Amino acid sequence: MMLMDETKIDAIENEIDAKTAINVLIAKIRDYQLKVQEIVSNYYLDFLPNCYDNVKIMKNGKLLEDEINKAITLINKDSSWQLYMTNERMQQQQEELSECITAYKTAYKLQTIHGLFDMIPRCGDDYQKLIHIIEKVKALLDDGSDAVLLRLDGYHNIRSRCHEEYQILLFNLNKKFESLVQLREKPFQNTKAITINIKKDEDQLHQVVLALIHTNYNIHKLCSFLMNNVFEPIITRPVLLVYNENDGDFISLQLSYQLKSNEDLRPNYKIIFQLMIDTFYCLGHMNIVISDRQCIFSIIAKHTKSKICRLLIDNCLQNDIPDTIDEMNDSNIVQAVQEFNKFLRDMLFLDGESDSMLDEYASKIELLFQKKFCANIVSNAFEIMKKDLHDMVLVEDRESDFSCGSDMFASCMVSKSTIELKKLLDKVLSEGLNGERKLSDRLMETIATVLERYTIEVTQIHEKLLLKIPQQSALFHNNCMYLSFWLQKNASKLDANYSFMLIGNALRDQGNKTFHIQLQNQRTLLMQSLREFDLTNGIVELSPKCQKAIRQCIRQFELLKSVWQTVLPEMVYNNSVGSLLTTFCTEIIKRILLLEDITAALGNGLVTIIKIIEEKVPFLLRDHTDITLLVKPWTKLLQLHKILDSSLVEITELWAEGKGPLTLNYKADEVKHLIRALFQNTNHRQMSLASIIQL
Repeated sequence: MMLMDETKIDAIENEIDAKTAINVLIAKIRDYQLKVQEIVSNYYLDFLPNCYDNVKIMKNGKLLEDEINKAITLINKDSSWQLYMTNERMQQQQEELSECITAYKTAYKLQTIHGLFDMIPRCGDDYQKLIHIIEKVKALLDDGSDAVLLRLDGYHNIRSRCHEEYQILLFNLNKKFESLVQLREKPFQNTKAITINIKKDEDQLHQVVLALIHTNYNIHKLCSFLMNNVFEPIITRPVLLVYNENDGDFISLQLSYQLKSNEDLRPNYKIIFQLMIDTFYCLGHMNIVISDRQCIFSIIAKHTKSKICRLLIDNCLQNDIPDTIDEMNDSNIVQAVQEFNKFLRDMLFLDGESDSMLDEYASKIELLFQKKFCANIVSNAFEIMKKDLHDMVLVEDRESDFSCGSDMFASCMVSKSTIELKKLLDKVLSEGLNGERKLSDRLMETIATVLERYTIEVTQIHEKLLLKIPQQSALFHNNCMYLSFWLQKNASKLDANYSFMLIGNALRDQGNKTFHIQLQNQRTLLMQSLREFDLTNGIVELSPKCQKAIRQCIRQFELLKSVWQTVLPEMVYNNSVGSLLTTFCTEIIKRILLLEDITAALGNGLVTIIKIIEEKVPFLLRDHTDITLLVKPWTKLLQLHKILDSSLVEITELWAEGKGPLTLNYKADEVKHLIRALFQNTNHRQMSLASIIQL
């Protein structure tokens, strides 16, 4: 009986505690709700000053949220609270608590919105923060799950305040952008003057542009101004352009031109390309990068690139295609179009994958002048050989019939002079096959003479350039292979009495010899640079000269890539660079393996150097995954990195008693030598050394 009485007393006490706690919580919620209601009424209904400390109220609201969460947790978990809440007598209080919690959530949301509005004046010109605040307010106002908020008297006023703040932000952004990028036009009776000033404040411009993009800024006005007042006049009429980077705080571009253009005064493609390049360089100062695939130029391009390309073709390039073979020989219109197209891609104005209008037109230019082939090419053969080798072109569609079946000319460069010489030989051969016997014999002899003299004349005329400039020797190599291939393709048409097979062999031999000399020169330069990579025994840490030497070698490779990769056939390029990289990696490995003692600092320095090599070297190849095939010591170098950066246990595991991955490239003696150099003589090291055995 006593136990029953005590249980009943405890239940009553728990019920009283729960009831008291809920009443206190309801009272706090109502007090908080009244304060928020007064704030909302004063600010958004009566527009009166408010004496409440908004920060303090917000803090109290957050504390109140913690109490609510705690109460809900107790209701869900505590047996005494659950018993109390299921008591029929307390259902009214439970409903009252539920309503108060719902009201609290709405009140706290209103208080949050008001707090966000209070933050706006303190943001100043931090547009990203302002956008974030306004977007957050919009999200709170657009919360469809809160039906109470939508019915409040001040809801529409709060939404109007949000819209007003957004419009103020847009106005300030536009005003700020117009102060940073000033676009002005001044028409006169017969002329027009355009001025573009771009502020030299990249950080501020970056901030403003990003904010404008995030607010869905309408860029049509900017695009229309540039198209109508800059790009279209440059392409269609003579303009005077002044580009000034030293105009105080601004980069300035000034254009002036006649409103009525004269066709006779129309500039040629070279002038137009240069003016366009100058213009893009100036505008590049506002070309803010927004993301990996988006910048200001890419956005402007969506509205202007098609029209610009069409204007260039219809009003510039179409009129500048040469009429005669001599003009074509002297012209670089195809290369200029390709280079300009590449320039627009580099500036992220054109997309390399989808924008091909200019490239496609460049590939057709050859077809437009082929019909005007000159009959007197043979007499100019030796003059052609004197032309600069570095004036080069891709072996393109126009040569596909000739190079069909040969992969060696896929996506590689040859000198324009060689293309021209090949065309001369085609003409000579055609006339030889269709002419009388004597004429045919003479023309066949001329072909032999031209090709026999090619290796002598070109190597003498361009001797210094072939020796010193890698691109020249690569082009000469391709030229010789190209002419030799021409002989092979036309072997059935040529008179064997002139030993054309021997001439073809001589061309290939001379091309290979010249290029191999260049390769040897590059090896010599590598070894000269590596003189500073001093790993004399006894050094404690690497000197800055060591890393400088490695970077100098990588820079040498990168320069070779820039002048060889687009010139040489892929197989020749890969084999050549692979051979040089093999020499380089072998030398690095050899010098490290010669070290008797490798301190921690020295080891870290060597790891850093190998990391630099690992990051840079694979991308010297067209397909970086080919590195292990083309550079035999590459895997050994990677494993050396692993050894230098591993513990004694890890190295032992990599050897795995002669069955691990290290055994593919290292001998047991080499691994032991590295362990002795890297780690102090301890029992642990002795045990590890004992486990390094060669199976």
